[in-house]
Amino acid sequence: MSSDSAQSSDGDQSSGSVQGVELTVITTCLNEEDNIDAFTTRTLATFDAMGVTAELVIVDDGSSDSTWDCIQKWSRNTHRVRGIRHDSNRGIEAGWNSGLSAASGRLVCLIDSDMQNAPEDVARLYTAHESRTVDIVQAARRPQNPPMTRYALSRGLNLLLNVAFGMRLIDNKSGFILCRKEILERTMVHRFAYRYFQCFIATSAHSKGFSFHQIESVFHPRAGGKSFLADIPFQVIAVTFLELIKARIEFRTSHAVPRPTFEAHHPENHTCRQSSDDMPQTVASGVR
Repeated sequence: MSSDSAQSSDGDQSSGSVQGVELTVITTCLNEEDNIDAFTTRTLATFDAMGVTAELVIVDDGSSDSTWDCIQKWSRNTHRVRGIRHDSNRGIEAGWNSGLSAASGRLVCLIDSDMQNAPEDVARLYTAHESRTVDIVQAARRPQNPPMTRYALSRGLNLLLNVAFGMRLIDNKSGFILCRKEILERTMVHRFAYRYFQCFIATSAHSKGFSFHQIESVFHPRAGGKSFLADIPFQVIAVTFLELIKARIEFRTSHAVPRPTFEAHHPENHTCRQSSDDMPQTVASGVR
């Protein structure tokens, strides 16, 4: 099999995409056989509830389990699901780029397939994007009962990214974003090589002058499968800090960028909107 192989409902790789697509959701997965069916079911149900023409592009990044078989089953059953397979594990950034190249939508949304981000929140990101003048809508993750050491390290990195690049994002390294396809294409362009570019996707966009609106999103515990991160990911932390030096050189900017706005999420599905300056200190800690 070639390094990238796509499977559409009719087996025609060149004509398998949905026509007149408004939104393409892109997810990259590695050994997610326990999650793909539930994730795809919930994502397609979200498309139905939104009432827009949308497609799901699933990139199998070199899985050794039956993830690809699950993807093929879905792509044979519905033209709204397309699969791309990497013969080896290339990383999240490579998966995003493969999905982006295949995307037919005016808008694109990146989301993980492990369902820690709720697929239903794609609709919230879409509504937020279409109801305001903003380039990128980003989900600010609110973890449920996270391991405190790992949470503290995450918040520390968020603070460091905000300080280093003059940003005010609540969840700087969240890769759950929605924007126009051409904006993501520009954001994915960078000069240096990064092992964990997903940590710098917001800083890359910021350096190119794109504006942000963040919405609060519950970050659920993983239901199945296993994360590639350890409980305390020392190697990832060390590499990310080294890459921060490169990113500081590449993405540092002196031009004015619109201040991000924030939308809280409440269990009753009511929302409130406020500027980043008005955010409660308990939510905005580590941002300034």
